[in-house]
Amino acid sequence: MMQKTKYVLIGLFISALGLWGLAVTVPNSFSSGDVVSASKMNENFQALKSAVDALEAKVAFAAVGRALIRWNDPDATVDTDWSLNTSGGAIEVERLSAGRYNVTFKDLAASQPPYGTALAGSRDFSGGHCNVTVVKEESTYPDVVLGVRCFDEAGTLQDGVFRVVYLR
Repeated sequence: MMQKTKYVLIGLFISALGLWGLAVTVPNSFSSGDVVSASKMNENFQALKSAVDALEAKVAFAAVGRALIRWNDPDATVDTDWSLNTSGGAIEVERLSAGRYNVTFKDLAASQPPYGTALAGSRDFSGGHCNVTVVKEESTYPDVVLGVRCFDEAGTLQDGVFRVVYLR
């Protein structure tokens, strides 16, 4: 998963870099035969540096506070190939009872306030569904704990296969 995430982030960065290149205003332009002064070149480099710094800040902000988990079996471990915690912390799932789970993203809120939104989905093709019933951010700080519940078609709790995404 980290390999795929790396390529997605690189793709986004390259796309943003292309758009950024259109938006950078270079204060001095030179034509063939013009005398180039160090001060004018320094102004151009400073404009470029300011634009790069602003872009780096946006990319760094976008990468913080994101998490994803793929859970395939109540007796299994977290699928690390398809799960992500941008803090680098562990991802844990605790099965409380049939169809009831707590998903913990360790240290996810360590660098910024822990206010986010979570969404769950099921891969139960027989009509079952899963949802996030609670997002525990403040009481478990810096960890983010999500309560996930899975149901069959009739609405009865059942163990399920789910995916959860958390965005801050």
